[in-house]
Amino acid sequence: MIKTGTSWIAWDEPLVITTTDDAPGSTAIRLARPLGGLVDAQARSPGESTTDVAREARLEELASHLEFLWRFACRMGVGEAAAEDIAQEAFVVAASRLDAILPGKERSYLVSVAVHMVRRERTRRARHEELTGEPSAPAGEQPDSRLDEARARRLLDASLEALDDGLRAVFVLHEIEEETMADIAHLLDLPPGTVASRLRRAREAWKRATEQLKRGLPVSGGRRR
Repeated sequence: MIKTGTSWIAWDEPLVITTTDDAPGSTAIRLARPLGGLVDAQARSPGESTTDVAREARLEELASHLEFLWRFACRMGVGEAAAEDIAQEAFVVAASRLDAILPGKERSYLVSVAVHMVRRERTRRARHEELTGEPSAPAGEQPDSRLDEARARRLLDASLEALDDGLRAVFVLHEIEEETMADIAHLLDLPPGTVASRLRRAREAWKRATEQLKRGLPVSGGRRR
């Protein structure tokens, strides 16, 4: 049982992250337990506002975004293990508040929860580094057997560190996840003009950081909010 807010969720098994054989380097996420077992205390009451069938369908909709959430959290710099935790926790929070989420807004709600959790995790790591003087390396990272791919990934991750969280979220969603500007505005609850401005600034900062890294120069990290 997991408590979220004032309700309890019957969910005590973690997400399972596996690497598919047919696509090297790709990651698939699945739940270790059928969605039918994920029902909060309020959903069991006689006065529930959604039918079991409708609720099951909405839970399936939430689950369909887990891999996207995991990738997003990874690219936001928390590491694979923490990203798995964030994806699971965002799913559980959304499931516990399902009746309050408007149909069609599930993905946007999940992203908003994930962004908050990413910031919390990055703040925790920054404090750890201040106290210990040692970097808090993401747990669970696995060495990549393909050296070129590993180097490219390290370069991408290092260059993304130059962006503050607001710019980084927009950059990751547009340039890596290939979301449209309109979709990003919807997902992050931002005006379209703000999304366009952040994307422009993020591209400029990322380009400068990449050029510096290729020349072996240090890159300062972006602001964490």
